[in-house]
Amino acid sequence: MTLGLIVPQLLNGLQYGVLLFLLAAGLTLVFGIMSFIN
Repeated sequence: MTLGLIVPQLLNGLQYGVLLFLLAAGLTLVFGIMSFIN
């Protein structure tokens, strides 16, 4: 594999990880504020 293929793939993975983290943190805040009972 060339460097031109590895760099965009790493950036896409990082972007997807950040997206999942923000989604999880947002849902945690929302459900924490609403104080749902499990």
